[in-house]
Amino acid sequence: RIQLLANQGYAVLQMNFRGSSGYGYAFFKAGVQGWGLQMQTDVEDGTRWALAEGIADSGAVCIVGGSYGGYAALMEAARNSELYQCAASFAGVTDLRYLVGSHSRFQSYQIVREQIGKNKKVLRENSPLHLAADIDLPVLLVHGSDDRVVRVEHSRRMNKALNKYEKNVTYLEQEGGDHYLSNEEDRVEYFRTLRDFLREHLSPDSGQT
Repeated sequence: RIQLLANQGYAVLQMNFRGSSGYGYAFFKAGVQGWGLQMQTDVEDGTRWALAEGIADSGAVCIVGGSYGGYAALMEAARNSELYQCAASFAGVTDLRYLVGSHSRFQSYQIVREQIGKNKKVLRENSPLHLAADIDLPVLLVHGSDDRVVRVEHSRRMNKALNKYEKNVTYLEQEGGDHYLSNEEDRVEYFRTLRDFLREHLSPDSGQT
């Protein structure tokens, strides 16, 4: 995805928010139960930095991500919509309570609860699904129907919620698709859809993302 965007002439800022691997245990631990909280403000801070440095054009910024990145994109769309012209989520998490609950039959359940959180109120408050009314920019949702990491219900429900509030949403569900775009046809379809979405909602003169 990054190569595609760069090839199209966009400036790309890839966030290494706290909780990312490869930066030591302390940095990783700093992201525990930080979904929608300090991990999210890292994304916001990065966007504001790119704008302040002139790397990004304030009139042509789109936030794009997959899996957790899709979650972060939708959260930014809800909380900081003034920073962006659009948001795109591939296989994104939209409901933290549902994500935690979907692991209840697996051995990883306790790990997931410790990593993401246990407080149902906090999980709800930091779930894009329950913030759909606050999203005031175009949204692209793409999800594979056979995703076993982040269930397709996340995007189905998000699409339904956005339509309920008459938001501008484009939804693409890839039949038989998984979490990793393993099928070449799915990859091509997603990349073309994302390319067209960005062309529609970003200024053709700025070339920023």
